Amino acid sequence: MTTALHPPKDWKFFSIFTAFLATWFFLLQTPKTYAADICKGGLKELQKSQAVIQDKGGIWGYLEQSSALKDQSILGLQIDGKLQRLIVSFENLCEVGKIPTQKLFDLILNLMGDARVIFNKNADRQPKDKLLENLNVLNKNIDELLAQLPN
Repeated sequence: MTTALHPPKDWKFFSIFTAFLATWFFLLQTPKTYAADICKGGLKELQKSQAVIQDKGGIWGYLEQSSALKDQSILGLQIDGKLQRLIVSFENLCEVGKIPTQKLFDLILNLMGDARVIFNKNADRQPKDKLLENLNVLNKNIDELLAQLPN
């Protein structure tokens, strides 16, 4: 009767072995799952964010609509192109089998967010110098991130 109350010693080995196998299987599958999630879902989110910017004419269109900043619209065109290059670089990492990090995804998404914030106010209702400063900082931050990415 004592055997019914106390499982055999092999039970402990079996439990530990099963836990080890489950952990090993999880760790083996996680990078593949993460890669699929970040490449598919992350790319989709970046593209949606970029679409919001472009649906409003992009930074270029935003500056073109401002009488005070129309002469600076080339800066907007540069920023629009560089934001697109960030997305293409992210996509290329996925295509060549290099898994983009969550940090890279967050950095790109934050830059997209910074660009989207610019649309929150009418360009003619903002101090020209402050808006140009924000655009130049955004442009610089994009350049720094692009310089870190593989070509």
